[in-house]
Amino acid sequence: MTVPQDEYDENPFGVFLPEIRDLLPAGHARPKDDHPLVPWKDGSHAHQWVDVDHAREQLDLFEECLQAQLTGLLLPDVGGHLVVVTGPVGMGKTTLIHRCVHRAHEYFQELARKFREQQRPHLAPRPIVAMAGGYVNGGEDVSWDGSGHFASTQKINAAIRNKLVETLEKEFPGIPLDPSVTGDDIRAAFRGISRLLVQQNSLLFAIVPHIDWRDAGGEVRTNFLKTWLSHAQSRIVLFVEMSHRDRSTAGEVIAGLPRETAVTLLSLGSLATEDTVKFTEAARGGHPDRDDAPPPAIPGQAQGPKPDSDPWRDADVRYLRQQCFRIAERQRLADGRVRVTARHLTPPGLDIAALARVDLRPD
Repeated sequence: MTVPQDEYDENPFGVFLPEIRDLLPAGHARPKDDHPLVPWKDGSHAHQWVDVDHAREQLDLFEECLQAQLTGLLLPDVGGHLVVVTGPVGMGKTTLIHRCVHRAHEYFQELARKFREQQRPHLAPRPIVAMAGGYVNGGEDVSWDGSGHFASTQKINAAIRNKLVETLEKEFPGIPLDPSVTGDDIRAAFRGISRLLVQQNSLLFAIVPHIDWRDAGGEVRTNFLKTWLSHAQSRIVLFVEMSHRDRSTAGEVIAGLPRETAVTLLSLGSLATEDTVKFTEAARGGHPDRDDAPPPAIPGQAQGPKPDSDPWRDADVRYLRQQCFRIAERQRLADGRVRVTARHLTPPGLDIAALARVDLRPD
């Protein structure tokens, strides 16, 4: 049976892949239960972003950087910028990167509007986004060689550069690239990219994919960041994603970087019970959970749990979205009405039998 498109739209936790509805006719595009939000490419994603794990604070940090430093990239002889985003797997690092890019797009759109008002539209810089790991920012395509072996750091850097150059060739058709851009000297390649961007009055927001380094101590990751810091030439903003299990690991990696103003660190941590309320309320347009139906109590746990004993501490945003999506689908198929609240959710690792039975029907 084919389900009409509008019925799929009734699940507020589904995420449509960027561009999918442009490629497929209505009724054939299906939302996924999990996908990074890409609001600069798909406008509907902007309304699905939720401030969990205090992600808003990290976005505000980027906005401060945008206002204070990134606009300086338009000036001659001003170097680029490196934005490092760290956090556990599944906690929304890629989504945060795309959200930052979206905010930068909004900023430069407003700048372009002001230039038009002043009858100087030719001075408006053009932002370009290049993703070396696609929308999900995966590094598999650039970190493994044709023989199935993990590639050397030098080859990984070259492969990422090649992905970025593919975007530049599409954005500047008919404009010949300097030979250095595709040469063996990667640092010289980024200097050539910088010159091209200046000539075309553009800024490059390049997203470097997450690489699954076999490096417990973090030295390889630190050297990788140092390399990309040197690639942040004029008119280039590089976003580099680093996964870790705890903040101390991220601190060890970042500690090896030079203390320069050209680096901005954004860090995500773990979930808390309050985030489940934020997440479900956001899908309902901000309407709060019913006062008489609070999230279920955890057996044997006192009220006001400490952060290290919060049952949601070991969960991630991916788990939260997928669980909400599944519950919403069951509700939708049962009677067509979807209203998921925090009380419907179960933290990972809990003994389900120890919890009171939760009615999954909408309130």
